[in-house]
Amino acid sequence: MAASPLQTDTTVPPEEHLLVGELSRRLAAELASAAAICQDCEHLVGDLAGGGATLPSLTRLQALDELSQRLHGLSAVLQRIGQHASGEWSLSIEPLLEGLGLSDLVVRLRASEQAAWEAEAGELDFF
Repeated sequence: MAASPLQTDTTVPPEEHLLVGELSRRLAAELASAAAICQDCEHLVGDLAGGGATLPSLTRLQALDELSQRLHGLSAVLQRIGQHASGEWSLSIEPLLEGLGLSDLVVRLRASEQAAWEAEAGELDFF
């Protein structure tokens, strides 16, 4: 069974569509950035726990390490999807971005030029 591109939604203008490979690369970069933040937190928490952490605290630290590994793994998978996706596959980006709380994340995922886009920690949107 071979995958084939779906018909594009004619109700959404083509300029609002994003290639699947590009979206995958952007999501991979966001996950890699989040994993780096987790790793920084691991080091900080490890330094704080150096004075004698309890067993429950160490278990939480291991959970933070697992989260970091999961984020790196998901980033790698999305990066590979971006490399292997057909150049013809695109989708409307706006429905995917609805409800995201971090406005800087929405801006980066919506960005039209890769050169101007980098995944970095930005301004937090508090709820």
